[in-house]
Amino acid sequence: MKSLFRSIVLAGGMVVVAGAHYASAQIIGSVEFTTSFPFTVGNTTVPAGSYTITPVDEDAQVLELSGAQTAVLFATESAEPKQTPSKDEIVFRHYGNGYVLKNVWEAGSNIGYVTQTALGERHLSKRGGTSTESRVAARRIASNSK
Repeated sequence: MKSLFRSIVLAGGMVVVAGAHYASAQIIGSVEFTTSFPFTVGNTTVPAGSYTITPVDEDAQVLELSGAQTAVLFATESAEPKQTPSKDEIVFRHYGNGYVLKNVWEAGSNIGYVTQTALGERHLSKRGGTSTESRVAARRIASNSK
C-alpha cells in the first residue's frame, strides 16, 4: 500500500514539475509586426497594418492583438515548433483570399503559441479549399515600453 501511495505521489510530482516548465514557456514581452494584408484573429478580421501582440497578465494563454484602431483578445495554446525558430515571426494560414493568424514564434524558444480554431477560421477554410502558410517577421519589444 505504501508503495502504491509513493508511486502516485511521485507521478503527481512529475506532472506538476513538467506542467510548470511547460506553462512557464511563454512570450516574455511583446512582439510587433506589420502585414500588407487583412487577416482574421479569433472571430475578428483586422485591416493590413502594424500590430503588437502582448500576453494578458491574468492568463498566459490569452493574447491581445492591438493596432492603430484595433484591440482583440484571442485564445491560444502552447505549441512546439518543428525546429527552434532562428527569428521572431508570426505565421498565417492562407485560405483562398483570407488569412488567419495561427502561430507566434520567438527566436531561440522551443515553445510558442498556436491560436485556437475559431468560427472565423472555420468559415474561411470551408470557402478557401487548400491552405498555405505565410510568415511575417516580428520584432520583440521590451515589456516596459508598451
